[in-house]
Amino acid sequence: MSPTTTTMKWASLLAALLVASLTQTSMAVIVVCKMDAIDGKILTGACIVGTNGAVTPLVGPGAGPQLLINSTIFYTLDVNARSTLFECASEDDMLIIDSSQYSSQTLNNCDPPLLELRGCSNAIFSNNTFTSITRSTAQPACTISKYGPCVAIVGATSQVTDWSFSSLDNTFTSTGCASIAETSGRLGGALALVRSASGGAMSALIKGSTFTSTMCDFGGAIHSANVSLTLQSSTFTSTLSTNGGAVDFNAAPPTAVHTQKLLVDRSTFTSPTAVNTGGAIQVKGGVLTIKDSTFTNGAALIGQCVWVNLANCGSYTESEIVGNTWTGCAKRGSPPISWCREHDGNDWATCGMEGPVECY
Repeated sequence: MSPTTTTMKWASLLAALLVASLTQTSMAVIVVCKMDAIDGKILTGACIVGTNGAVTPLVGPGAGPQLLINSTIFYTLDVNARSTLFECASEDDMLIIDSSQYSSQTLNNCDPPLLELRGCSNAIFSNNTFTSITRSTAQPACTISKYGPCVAIVGATSQVTDWSFSSLDNTFTSTGCASIAETSGRLGGALALVRSASGGAMSALIKGSTFTSTMCDFGGAIHSANVSLTLQSSTFTSTLSTNGGAVDFNAAPPTAVHTQKLLVDRSTFTSPTAVNTGGAIQVKGGVLTIKDSTFTNGAALIGQCVWVNLANCGSYTESEIVGNTWTGCAKRGSPPISWCREHDGNDWATCGMEGPVECY
């Protein structure tokens, strides 16, 4: 690729970098990276460090952690020549992954996900496309990955203050695990969001994103663990999991960390399926708000659209379920209709909410 072509290709990323720089402290830097692994081919990637930085190609695979000069961000290209781990040593530097493309990639059960961001506060993941990404059942003599094949956002001990992750305008199509089972325990057919060892509270925003035919053991599209999660203006179609056909939301006990919240806003769930609980969404703990969203033809043993499993019934507030449309979620009268009585502009063609009997 010629220098002129490279400069044109990165022009939009530089513009994003300049905008993001307005929110950063004077000592911090912004790193923008673009990775491509298309049609089953190995990864090519590069990053820009700072508003005046040069395009720096990523090197590897198998070369170990590499520092992006003039930042505190390291990257490691896996020996499979497709997966990248970014590790952030400082809470100040910001990592942006933009306009990357992955397609027709197959990972075995031990390969890391194609992208993992570890300890990276306030990272932005935008305008990326994942198509036909599969984690197969092949299992070499190594440690099995606990994540789905696409993206994992994981906290680290270096994150002592509250931090966020933003996923904006991304597309995932036909991504996930080749088969699903609770015993396998892999997380997120598209995104795994895990606070892990972070001392600071984690929040995540998923906005303007599309998930089609995604599947994994826990969370057909998204698995969230100890994270306050906002789903906004996003679309989920034909997702599949053992629990949480589209979204598997898991809050920590309120005594452990700040109360975590799940907000679903102006989003659409069509034909989601869970083998056990929560055809579209499984909610385990925390505080739930669902507004102006549409649920259609959910399927699960329990909770065909939304299953709310609360340790404390008092954390569920009926008035936080506002202006939603529920169709093909369950037969009238099953679950108990008290979960779906008329209130706050909900259109209950069928009862879309289900939870423990003792909460009603």
